[in-house]
Amino acid sequence: MVAAVRAIINDPVERRAYLARLKFLATGTEGVQAWSLEYRAGLHGRFAVPAERITRDAEVVVKSPATGAHNPLSHLYEPRYVYRLSDTVVSTVSGATLMCGTSEPPFFVRESIPWPFESVLVHGLEIPEVEKVESHFTDPMTIFPTTRNYYHWLIEDLPMVLRANQAVPISRLLSFGPGITDRHRIVANRLAVKLTPSPLVVHLQDHVVAGRASDSFFVHPQDFSMLAEFGKSVVSGLMEPGQDYPERLYVSRGKSRRPLANEDELEALLASAGFAIVHLEELPWIDQITLFQNARVIVGPHGAGLANLVFANPGSKVVELTVGYMFNRCFEWISTVAGHRYFPVEADSLPATSSAKSLFHHVQELID
Repeated sequence: MVAAVRAIINDPVERRAYLARLKFLATGTEGVQAWSLEYRAGLHGRFAVPAERITRDAEVVVKSPATGAHNPLSHLYEPRYVYRLSDTVVSTVSGATLMCGTSEPPFFVRESIPWPFESVLVHGLEIPEVEKVESHFTDPMTIFPTTRNYYHWLIEDLPMVLRANQAVPISRLLSFGPGITDRHRIVANRLAVKLTPSPLVVHLQDHVVAGRASDSFFVHPQDFSMLAEFGKSVVSGLMEPGQDYPERLYVSRGKSRRPLANEDELEALLASAGFAIVHLEELPWIDQITLFQNARVIVGPHGAGLANLVFANPGSKVVELTVGYMFNRCFEWISTVAGHRYFPVEADSLPATSSAKSLFHHVQELID
């Protein structure tokens, strides 16, 4: 709790998300309507929306293996597009977009965020306001969100930028200035696109938007492929010949707000079995990518660091230590799409007096 309060006080991105939640509780969406561009497609007259569709990803269904430890998962990915929109007002933190170039009042574009508009309270979405626009841009632009959660940034936000850049030659990426990280700079440098620190709300005359469906916990197969290839391109030439990397990784949460019970003891046991214990929050992004690309066995509690599984080679063994109160199956799904061998272990169901040893032996049985 103390760490969360400190983040709200010191981190401008976290603070804006917290204030957005308070504002929503007090005033709701203030009458702003939310529309899907695809729902409005084909309508005429005052209901027509001037949205140019540049590229289209076809509908696809993916299913997880029936041999998994849980009931099989399946997900329908609806068709999605890269759009070119005129006259939008946008949040540079989230990419949340208001469509202004119509005969009706500005409306929220559902495809501009990866989760339902109705979950605004959960995600701390700040709906941009036309009256608060601070800068105007006329060249083709894409927003590069400054989402703090690494999973959502890597799995949802970065693919949006890669898709947009692939579809249209972009002159600049816009990001909320105080939220820009080294990761943003690495991406911009690799894409050879200028990264521009921007105020919170901007007006775009030529807005390139990689439309996103409600696939928040289901990485799109195309996005996975783009991320895997991007990871290879980023580290290409950086690895020294003959340099050894650990084949067994344990992704520790020992220094996070939600460490695993008895994690120190578990780490000592795993280290004795040849695991490298890594604290990803202390490592540069390129080092994280390199570690996952070279690992063959990856073990860790449920946490955002496991999003780096998109960089691991197909066939890697993944053991996720799940904790019921914060468990979802997003990393199982990444493993499905990536072709990893995934094993969940319910860490909170093991006897508290011997949980570290029980977990260690369970992990050993799964990977040997």
